[in-house]
Amino acid sequence: MLVVLSALRSNLEDLLTERGQQILVVVPPAVQADRQTRGVPYPMLTVAAWDERRELSALADELAALPVESVVTTDEPCLRAAAFLRDRLGLPGQSAESATAGTDKHIQKDVLTAAGVPVAWHVPLDSVADIESAAELLGWPVVVKPRRGFAMIGTLLVRDQAHLDRLRASDAFGPQALPASLHASGIHRGLDHASGGLMAEEGIDVVAEYHCEILRHHGREVYAVPGRYPGPLLGAAVLGAVLLGPGDDHAQDVVDLARDAADALQLDTGFAHVEILLARSGDLLVGEIGLRPGGAMLPHLLRLRHGIEPWALAADLAMGLTPRVDVRSDGPAVAWAAPIAPPGWITGMESADALRKRPGVIDVHQLVRVGQQSPTRVGSLTPAGHVFAVGDTSEQAEAHAHQAAAAWQITTSDRQPHESRPVR
Repeated sequence: MLVVLSALRSNLEDLLTERGQQILVVVPPAVQADRQTRGVPYPMLTVAAWDERRELSALADELAALPVESVVTTDEPCLRAAAFLRDRLGLPGQSAESATAGTDKHIQKDVLTAAGVPVAWHVPLDSVADIESAAELLGWPVVVKPRRGFAMIGTLLVRDQAHLDRLRASDAFGPQALPASLHASGIHRGLDHASGGLMAEEGIDVVAEYHCEILRHHGREVYAVPGRYPGPLLGAAVLGAVLLGPGDDHAQDVVDLARDAADALQLDTGFAHVEILLARSGDLLVGEIGLRPGGAMLPHLLRLRHGIEPWALAADLAMGLTPRVDVRSDGPAVAWAAPIAPPGWITGMESADALRKRPGVIDVHQLVRVGQQSPTRVGSLTPAGHVFAVGDTSEQAEAHAHQAAAAWQITTSDRQPHESRPVR
């Protein structure tokens, strides 16, 4: 039996089920309710918090009575819990030390610094009350984030003392209205009560942000694919990415630095998603490294461009198989753009069919429709849809994707459709 820890997305367990594997899935209660509504075929157990040792110990005792062969996950909030269960059950896999370095941003950056991998200057904070003292040490602006955060949730750029005062007055550091499915990570508590603490780092003047998707198997590199985001993720209005070819600026440097970061975290078998910042000074620094596949639509982008199926490869690893992929290097460049709908009730938008006719567009995923309320943005999650486009160069593919995303022209109103307006 394979035990899968799943914080939100179900890609891995769905594939294992399709392959006829006997699995038991551990999820938060809100996720269990959603999947029961969907009628999933596998049994589930629940945990209310991924970092609650007493609850995990009880789960380990329950699993000890079952024929568990391995405990696996592809979700960052579950990495430490999976390592804890493996240790209690005497199963092989990622160690607790590696899982901690992959999820605690302060420890991670200490490990990277010790290995000579460049990162932003950073300090741990006991509470938001320490932001001023951190700024005295690091200088303004500072980036404040939960040490165990993900998807940019709770990450804030504090420009100066006056900005800090405004953020405090608006309760920006307090609890966040996030979906119940995310509560098991503790991220909804806000920076005032961040699970695992918080940290501050110097506010780098970022001119471009890159990423690299890595998979290794027993020390062998299966792939290392560089890409570039439309701009710095912090404060981005449009999500997306374009995968880079060997001739693109910084492509090889990004891969080399990502490999150094993966080495520093002793990645032997598994995935890494490495985010790399290009400072205005021209220096490349590792922003963060997650020991998981890249999120959002990066797996789909890898499939379109290189024939790489990250979730199928994750299922291979879970089953103890050797992941094999023939990385396709020919063909056009591929880019992805994901517009964020303005807040309110959606009153108009271009059709997906019309977008598919635009230059270079090869795929469109529509997630919202007229009459719905625009989804509340959660960190770098919750776009209105996805557009994929090709081009002769990465720049052309990126331009096609972003032009199509802009052409979506999503309009909203603060009034629900058919809501009567007061007569004056």
